[in-house]
Amino acid sequence: MKNLGDRLKHALLTRKMAQAKLASEIGVSQQSIQYLCSGKARKSGHTTSIARVLNISADWLEKGIGQMEPDTENVLPNYKVLSSVPLISWVQAGHWTDIHLGDVEEFYPCPEKHSKLTYALEVHGESMSPDFVNGEIIFVDPEVEARNGSCVVVRQNGNTEATFKQLIIDGSQKYLKALNPNWPNPIIEMLPDAVTCGVVIGSYRKRL
Repeated sequence: MKNLGDRLKHALLTRKMAQAKLASEIGVSQQSIQYLCSGKARKSGHTTSIARVLNISADWLEKGIGQMEPDTENVLPNYKVLSSVPLISWVQAGHWTDIHLGDVEEFYPCPEKHSKLTYALEVHGESMSPDFVNGEIIFVDPEVEARNGSCVVVRQNGNTEATFKQLIIDGSQKYLKALNPNWPNPIIEMLPDAVTCGVVIGSYRKRL
């Protein structure tokens, strides 16, 4: 089997598991599994999670190395699989419901309990430092209620690109605050046309 899609289809058939079931187990859409099975994807951020659910070798699934059956002598404890969420752009975040997961190339395992609509973003700039630094990955859940003090992703003023700020609610007024104390104009008014694209529920800092 020459590609990831062929190996995944073979594993699903061998384990008698439907694509929908696998998608549910790792917390992604069935469309994402269909895309992997199509053979168009050379790699996936889901291979480790898929391998654990199907009880197969991750090296075999991802690279075609060795046999499909896992090495039982060196197998790791069967910890709960963390579901992965798609890493998207700030423009896509403003129109998340229109995005097809088949177009996403990178996924990150989210350690927090989250809805299936959760996605990841890479922080750009220093407006939210030192709490969130440039390059940090944040996990955003659109189904979590935005409250006073929540860190939110918002699109407003007709912009296609979303922004990341802390929500401040003062009576009937709402504001967006940059956490960086040295940021110019650290507090701006949340406009009537503002769309909250989700609440940040966690983050991950790369250590490279």
